[in-house]
Amino acid sequence: MTRGNRKVPFRGSLQDIRLFVAAYEEKSFTAAAQRENSTQSGVSHHIRQLEMLLNVKLFVREKVGVTATPVADVFYRKCIETLRGIDDATNRVAQFVQGHQGSFTVGIIPALTHRIAAPTLLRFAQIHPNVKVRIVESFGSLLPQMIASGELDFAISTLHGGETGIRARHLLITPECLVSRATPDGAGPLATSLPTEPINVAWASRMEGRRASITTCLQAHGITIDAELEIDSALAMLDLVGRSDWRTVSPCLMIDPEADRQRFAIYPLRNPDVDFSVMLLERSANVLVPEAEAFVEMFTEEAQRASDAWTERFAQAGI
Repeated sequence: MTRGNRKVPFRGSLQDIRLFVAAYEEKSFTAAAQRENSTQSGVSHHIRQLEMLLNVKLFVREKVGVTATPVADVFYRKCIETLRGIDDATNRVAQFVQGHQGSFTVGIIPALTHRIAAPTLLRFAQIHPNVKVRIVESFGSLLPQMIASGELDFAISTLHGGETGIRARHLLITPECLVSRATPDGAGPLATSLPTEPINVAWASRMEGRRASITTCLQAHGITIDAELEIDSALAMLDLVGRSDWRTVSPCLMIDPEADRQRFAIYPLRNPDVDFSVMLLERSANVLVPEAEAFVEMFTEEAQRASDAWTERFAQAGI
């Protein structure tokens, strides 16, 4: 820190920085206190202390919440780098301990828990039996806030809206497919073509971001939607499709090409291509602990394996 022409060492604490970051991201001292297990007065005290040390105003106090000043924007970016550096250093030291141990909580969207979570957990438990893993299934639109509040350590989801304090990392891309009931002769799991008649579509709840590109692709192929409904449960939605003429759209890796061949037939949405992007979401100020990174790596491998099984079939069929 520079005061005039004289450099002054930063005298604040790590707690000052963490509470500042929380207040900046939450835009509220009260919400920051809840997130960091502090009190509103404690957060306010630490922020005032920081402002005195830095000799600048970091927040404008409003009737409801606070607004960051321009200098707070600059300070926030540097604080994030500092916290990530501390996390990284701590994790590197922990690697000297034999084997991974500890716990983490991961949020996963329903489209990815159905077939990918179980094989990942089985592999992970064999290699890291002393790590406690908690999986929370939730919608992609809710996961960023659950990470920011500390309810989740990280999440595996689709693209998000760029929420403050959340960093996204690309994991893989897999085709979106129109899923229907298998034909009576059980010729699935790959449908021969897209339907030409109007269709009834069951959408997964809160997939508005994906729905626009899916609808555009269907329209490009002359397919109209006759009726629509939303279902919160991925398994209930697949059960409906398997029992009726309703259809749904899901990433191909949600359907097993062998186990589900008597239940479903799928066809990839192409021309224009519609893909499902799988992303890792984490707090900007944190680095994942090694055991969490190991879980993400295994999860990505399992998801990629499931996706590749379908893309090979699509290629063989000339799709």
